Amino acid sequence: MPSSVPFPADADSVGSGTMSIREERAAGDRRLTPALLHAACEEAVRGAGGSQAVAGALARATVAAERRGRPTVGAAHLLDCLRALRDGRLNGQARPRAGGPRAAVLTVDADAGPVQLAFESVREELLGRVRELGLAVLSVRNGFTAGELGHYVHELTGCGCVALAAANSPALMSVFGARTALTGTNPIAFGLPHARGPRVFDQATSALAWVALREAAGRGEAIAPGRALDSEGRPTTDAGAGLAGTLLPFGGAKGSNIAVMVELLAVLSGAAFSLDAPAFDSGGRSPGTGLFLLALDPAAFDPAFADRAEAHLSRLAADHGADFGRRREPLETIVLPAAVWEELDGFRRT
Repeated sequence: MPSSVPFPADADSVGSGTMSIREERAAGDRRLTPALLHAACEEAVRGAGGSQAVAGALARATVAAERRGRPTVGAAHLLDCLRALRDGRLNGQARPRAGGPRAAVLTVDADAGPVQLAFESVREELLGRVRELGLAVLSVRNGFTAGELGHYVHELTGCGCVALAAANSPALMSVFGARTALTGTNPIAFGLPHARGPRVFDQATSALAWVALREAAGRGEAIAPGRALDSEGRPTTDAGAGLAGTLLPFGGAKGSNIAVMVELLAVLSGAAFSLDAPAFDSGGRSPGTGLFLLALDPAAFDPAFADRAEAHLSRLAADHGADFGRRREPLETIVLPAAVWEELDGFRRT
């Protein structure tokens, strides 16, 4: 579809009722404002066959990840979604279907679409139940991979909730004692609210992120020992061999236990186990994986909790140099590698 927003090489300002947009090229990369990146992402998703609802949800999540300084789950991950839309792995016309079997439980069938859209479809209902009951759980099934897991936690901590999230993906990682991929990299994220901004951590249960392994393989670089096995189940430092084999969990048996726990939480309402999930980067079938999200109102337990927790974490940082869930100011300029921009722009112009 034709582009509806100009993307000039220099600053562009437009009149009342619209926003000022700026884009610069530097050393082959693209420097974008959040507004301009959002517009580009929406147009790319629409160009790949996504509805406006799908485009909006993916664009918001992409820009948020980039502004948090997490490019591997920002525009680079959106490219995975765009290819999946084109090839039929991601339903561009998804209509999430919600249920609520009990007062503190919400479930959503993502309709083979973005988990971000499934979450947005019940976000206000989830928050309403947290305010009424003190806590609520959301379980999403039949989705594409969840993207930046911290996105969902940030959305809830920004509304005053303590949040815990877990998600699975197609099998990319072995577990302790196994030599082949049995589970996803199965991330877990946790966040605490505070008036000064939330504290959040978001980490995979693999010793190395899959996107980092893919990038290292693309550059022909070695990886550190203890990160992957080759296709024969042998330890390797060759990123390409690891990509053809399997990642390893962090911490041996302990990391494996956490990865399996994450998966069991993620599939609570019927999502596919990682071992059964089709690949997210090839083929024509949706992975059908899941998301678990627990939201708590800390005031239901102690109205002073947020301040007590912040005082404790500030003490750890000031006295011991341990800055848990450290805060960063959102980026006002987003830099996309030239190759990422070129592919994104290609979908925009479809």
